[in-house]
Amino acid sequence: MANRTSLKRQRISAILDSAEKAIVENGLFSLSLLELARQSGCSVNTLYNYFSNREDIAVSLFNRYIGKWGVQASREISQHRYSFAERFLAMQMIWVYRQHRDIDEGGVQFLAAIPCVWKHASHQRISTTRQLLDTWFTLNREFLMMAREQGEMTASDAQIDECLLMVSITERGFSLLANNYLFRENIINMPLSKIFDSMNEELKQLEWKTAISDSSFNRVLELVTHVNEQLSDHHIDNLIYDIEDK
Repeated sequence: MANRTSLKRQRISAILDSAEKAIVENGLFSLSLLELARQSGCSVNTLYNYFSNREDIAVSLFNRYIGKWGVQASREISQHRYSFAERFLAMQMIWVYRQHRDIDEGGVQFLAAIPCVWKHASHQRISTTRQLLDTWFTLNREFLMMAREQGEMTASDAQIDECLLMVSITERGFSLLANNYLFRENIINMPLSKIFDSMNEELKQLEWKTAISDSSFNRVLELVTHVNEQLSDHHIDNLIYDIEDK
C-alpha cells in the first residue's frame, strides 16, 4: 500500500512538473493533456485518473505555490530569532521579494484571478486550495495573536484582521502589476523599502510595544533572502498530498 501511494505521488509530481514547463512555454490554454501525458511518461488514462482537465492541473500548480511560499514560508520565518513585527513583515515581503527578482512566467500564482479555471476544476482540488489558504491565513493570524499574548502589542481582533487584509492588498497589488509586462519595468524600479514602509504603516495600527527600528528593513530583507534560498529547492508536494489523502 505504501509503495502504491508513493508511486501515485511520484506520477502526480512528474505530471505537474511537465505541466508547469509547458504552461511557461505555451500558456495554460494551449496545454494538451495528450502531449502532457507523453512528456510525463504515463498514459492518457493514467493522467485522467489524477486530473479531470487542464484547469484541475492549473489549480494544483497554484496549490503548490501557496503551499510553499504561503504555508511553509510562514512556518519557517516564524521560527527565526527576530522580533514579532519583523517576522510578520517577512511573511508578507517574501512574495514581494520573489516577484521583484523574477517574473512568474507561467502566471501560476495569479490563477485565482481567472474565474473559468475555478469553474471547471474538480471539487477536490478547490477544497485543497481552500484548506491551504485557510492554513496560511491562520498561521499569520495566530502569529499576531501570540505577539499580543506575549505583550508585544495590544491590538484588538478587529485591528489584527484589518491589518492582515491591508498588507495582503499591498502585496497582491505589487505582485500583480510586477507580473504584467506592461507595468513591470516601472514597478520593479520601485525600491523594496517603499513596499516595506507601506506595509509597516498598516502594522503600526497594532500598537506595538517596540516600534520598528530604522534597521528593520535590512533585517527583514536578510530573513526573506535566507528563507527564499532555503525553500527554493524544497518539494512541497507531500504537504499537499497529505491534505488530499485525508
